[in-house]
Amino acid sequence: MATEPNNVRRTIIGRAPELLRVEALPDHPLIKYGFSNLKMANVADMTDSNNLVTVRTELLRSIADKEEMINYYRTMAQNYSKMIVRTPIAKKRRPDESSDSPNPHSGQFVIFEDLPVPVLEPEHHRHSSDQMLCTYQCRQLVKADFLDALSSAEKKAHDYQSKVQTMDGDLRKSETERMKFRDQILYAEQQLAAAKGREEALQDQLLKEVNESQERLKKQIHIHSELEVKYRKEMDLRKKAESSVASAEEKARLLEGKLSHVSESIERERVRLQKELTQLKQESKLSISRIGADLERMECKANNSEKEANLLKEQMEDLQRKLNECLHEKNEVEKKLSNLTCQESPSDDDSILVKHLREELRNYESEVREAKKWKASHEDIELLGEKLLEEKGRRERAELEISKLSEAHVNAKKLEDELSSWESMMKEIPGVTSAAEIPLKFDALRKEVLEVMMKMGETSARLKQVEVALDAAENARQNAETESASTKEKVELLKLELKRAELLLSSVTQERDHLKTVLDQKKLQKNVEAGAAMSDETVKELESSLAMKEDYIKKLESSIVEQKDLNARQHNEVKLLNERLNSESRRIKSLEREDDRLRSEIAILESKLGHGDFSSASTKVLRMVNSLAVDSEAKQTIEALQNELQKTKEKLQAIDELKRQSGDAPVGSYISGKIVQLKEQIATLEKREERYKTVFAERISVFRRACCELFGYKIVMDDHQRSDGIPVTRFTLQSIYAQSDDEKLQFEYESGNTNILGNDYTKQRDISQQVEIFVRKMNSIPAFTANLTVESFNKRTLS
Repeated sequence: MATEPNNVRRTIIGRAPELLRVEALPDHPLIKYGFSNLKMANVADMTDSNNLVTVRTELLRSIADKEEMINYYRTMAQNYSKMIVRTPIAKKRRPDESSDSPNPHSGQFVIFEDLPVPVLEPEHHRHSSDQMLCTYQCRQLVKADFLDALSSAEKKAHDYQSKVQTMDGDLRKSETERMKFRDQILYAEQQLAAAKGREEALQDQLLKEVNESQERLKKQIHIHSELEVKYRKEMDLRKKAESSVASAEEKARLLEGKLSHVSESIERERVRLQKELTQLKQESKLSISRIGADLERMECKANNSEKEANLLKEQMEDLQRKLNECLHEKNEVEKKLSNLTCQESPSDDDSILVKHLREELRNYESEVREAKKWKASHEDIELLGEKLLEEKGRRERAELEISKLSEAHVNAKKLEDELSSWESMMKEIPGVTSAAEIPLKFDALRKEVLEVMMKMGETSARLKQVEVALDAAENARQNAETESASTKEKVELLKLELKRAELLLSSVTQERDHLKTVLDQKKLQKNVEAGAAMSDETVKELESSLAMKEDYIKKLESSIVEQKDLNARQHNEVKLLNERLNSESRRIKSLEREDDRLRSEIAILESKLGHGDFSSASTKVLRMVNSLAVDSEAKQTIEALQNELQKTKEKLQAIDELKRQSGDAPVGSYISGKIVQLKEQIATLEKREERYKTVFAERISVFRRACCELFGYKIVMDDHQRSDGIPVTRFTLQSIYAQSDDEKLQFEYESGNTNILGNDYTKQRDISQQVEIFVRKMNSIPAFTANLTVESFNKRTLS
């Protein structure tokens, strides 16, 4: 009996912790969820103070309710545990009531009293404890109430535990969703910050470009104003130059009248001199024919004398042979005579023989004398031959002297004519009293003409420079206009980009506001499942919207980059075309200046020749490399290039006008088409230039072949510089009748002077004599080359 109350008490104490298990609620995850919600609210949106206050009050209220309920159950458990349930003393049972007695092992719940340990207490305490003993019914009522409360508490504990578990799962899900939303919000804020940074950078770049374009425009306007001032000054100078040119033209007309008068007098003198020259030629022909007849007669005499000399040589050889034989016989006879003298008594026969021998000796002596005479005559014939050669040399020298005499007569007549012409001119020229003043007057006039021509050349050069400056100013103005148009286009494009950025920023701000509203709804939402479903939907919507915005931003950036590249390419192509046009215009202007310079030089030379300022010692023959046909073709090509340049300028102006009028896309297509056309035109012009070069080369080769066939010399030109830097042109001439490659003539041309150079061919005796006569004395290289051509032709044909 004592064990049952102990067991019952042990069971009550064992069940009591289930009632006290709610003490763990203050440390439950729900409380943590409240504090974590507070932290999340602080992190997500620090501006919603009302939401924070409401969440905090609700959490405090729920915590207070839970604490009150926990305290209530705790007090009940403590009261029940402190109650001492007592039962009456067990009576003796009947045997028939043994079955009705309560079985402790049955399903009923019975509380037995546990007898306390006997303690020695005073008697009044024992009486008071006996008075507080409850009845059996009271104990049963308390027992039933306690069991009902206990079962209801257990059910509530189980319900709270299941709710706590479900709330734990919802809390974890909401925590993960919260982290996802926080990451997305941070990513959206980063994108927004990046978009703001890009927008600020684009605005700064746009401001810089606008400022730079304004500065460039101001500079171009300043340059344009300066060029206008220069243009006005140059126009004033041009007017002054035109006035000076007009005055110079009047002076030139006066001088031309004088020159025409002088040229007429010179023409008359030239006609008279030509008549005298024809007479002298006829006289020289007659003298040459007479001298030729004398020469033929002398040649016949010389031939006859040569034949006689040959016959005499043969006779002399025979006589010399006979003389040798006679001398040999004489020696023999002398030996015989010496032998005969030795004999004492010579006979009559011997005397007769001696007589005969003496006679033969006399005959031989006479033949020897004749042979000596023939030998002397032969020597005289050789002397005559030498004298004949001397006479031929004298005849040649006489002919040269005759030619010199005729030239001297001609020069004397020329001098007389010049003297008479000078006297007549002295009478006609005002301000001239003596012949010495005429050259001074002519020099002064020539100097005036040269000064006028130089001034005209300078004025023309200045005009060309002014035209070049005007063209450069026009090109600069056009470039400034194109740059201003391009800057305007860039400004418009940047405005469009700013609008796009603003739209993008507005869309991003809308998305941000939408996210804030969604988060607020999430915070205020009470139903966890509905909140989770809505959060999934909102997350998907946000992700889809973010993806769409990112794609849209990427497309905008790619389109902006493509547009910038296209504009840069078009701008570079336009710059290249402008540079090429400027270079072509500069080249054409330089060619025109060179043409004007050459024309002025030709005019100066013509004026010198027209004045009669000719000297064979100082004036040289000018051989033009290019003929008149080549010059005309070059002029035609220059005119064609100028026309092409003008057309291209007009086309560029039309392109600029179309740029101002139309939009970007059609202008770009039109510019690309025009660029293709201009490239094709440039290719055709380059091909035409190559054809002209080939035609020029062919014409030059034809001209050289014609010179070779007409004048009989192959000419090779070589340009080089001396050690002092002076340019020198060397001409090598080789006759077409030359018998070897070494027969070459070398001339050196330097600043209007032509000098012959020495080589092995010119060091030969006959060539050096001709150089001395024709080049050194007469100062006539054409006469020297002509004479050398005739001699080489005779040598080649006669050989």
